[in-house]
Amino acid sequence: MEKVKTFIEEKSLIETGDHIIVGVSGGADSVYLLRVLCSLQKEKDLSITAVHINHQIREEAVRDQWFVQDLCKKLGISCEVFCVDVKGLAQKEKLSIEEAGRKARYDIFYKKQKELQGKIAVAHHKNDQAETFLFRVSRGTGIDGAGAMKAADFPVIRPLLSMTKQEIKKELVQIGQTWVEDATNADDTYARNQIRNQVMPRLEKINEKTVEHICFLTEDIQEAMGYLKENIKNAYEYVVIKKNRSFLLDIEKLEREHSWIQKQVIKRAMEELAGKKKDLEKRHIFELLDLTKKETGKRISLPYGIIAEKSYQMILLYQEKNYDNSAISGELLQEETNDFGNIEEKDCIQIIDYDKIKKGIRLRCREPGDFFTFGPDAKKKSLSRYFIDEKIPRHQRDTIPLVADGSHIIWIIGRRISSYYKVSENTKRYLKLKFIKEGEKTNAKDQRVNFRGKSKCKNC
Repeated sequence: MEKVKTFIEEKSLIETGDHIIVGVSGGADSVYLLRVLCSLQKEKDLSITAVHINHQIREEAVRDQWFVQDLCKKLGISCEVFCVDVKGLAQKEKLSIEEAGRKARYDIFYKKQKELQGKIAVAHHKNDQAETFLFRVSRGTGIDGAGAMKAADFPVIRPLLSMTKQEIKKELVQIGQTWVEDATNADDTYARNQIRNQVMPRLEKINEKTVEHICFLTEDIQEAMGYLKENIKNAYEYVVIKKNRSFLLDIEKLEREHSWIQKQVIKRAMEELAGKKKDLEKRHIFELLDLTKKETGKRISLPYGIIAEKSYQMILLYQEKNYDNSAISGELLQEETNDFGNIEEKDCIQIIDYDKIKKGIRLRCREPGDFFTFGPDAKKKSLSRYFIDEKIPRHQRDTIPLVADGSHIIWIIGRRISSYYKVSENTKRYLKLKFIKEGEKTNAKDQRVNFRGKSKCKNC
């Protein structure tokens, strides 16, 4: 057990006073892990809770449960048993039996971890690591996935990644500790068992140290990824802007990065938006990269209802179910004033010529036929043309609040006012307009108004 104890210290997996939730199936690996933890209990002042999950698949499941309960009783370890209908869960969640079993186990482990504020110890060893590598590579994975399992993936720890299956069984025999065999390990209908029972033996005929060599490779990959992830993080923060439930990717900044980093930034943005990694494939990354070369307005559909849209030098990523690009909300405060000299015009405050209002003031979003005037000659310009000329992204155009007098836009809030309404030496009455975003506070003076309106436009 000294090899495992040294590995635990090297990887800083367990600290003094930790509460360890250990999964114990009754097989050799988990039994050995339990014995290792028990040998450290006094030295490390550990609290240990064994968790056994009865998957209710095999007839021997009850035998395994009793074995684990009896072993824990002999070792003086608290044991909690959970019975889960894994076949039923697989049907309900549309998962394979393997996937459903894993989900059931980890759901329980994480629930106990949250309750006990401890670490989850699982009994994966070097053979499992080699099988995981081959399994992921055969199904398709990136560099990070090829690193397989980490010894420290807190709150999950894997203290046995320093041991082979043969070493574990040898030491159990030496200390006279029995275990139970899971008959399903010989069932090659499970993909992992095919790798374990067919692929690995063939590879070991080529080189008996196959497991060791694959494990060395996964360690190298993990070490390299530790360095690369820092680069990915920096690039992601440089390229991606998070806005509410959407992401904006700056194409110019993205293209400054190495091609591999570009793909990783896109991958991370999709994963964060989707909230999961499954079904997000390499082809989706290439589709999004291709979109960066397209013209403004082009869009593609990705898994989980994600839409990617090209908007000038940006890519907008959003989920249709969560994205509302049409609502504006705020108050327009209006106050006639003669004290023009003491009012400072800002993005949210403008002073206009009151007498030029013809149809009345309305706060709204854009509508067909909107226009404003510019320059000393008050030339007309359509609002849609202005948005295009200013390269305002299409997804933002419906969110810009407007102050309108009929179709004549008095004020594009936060940007400019129509020259027609600007005050001049001939202005007799001044009107102060102030836009208050929803949730912002107003002072006492702003409350003395004779007009207040709200707009939440959904279909313009």
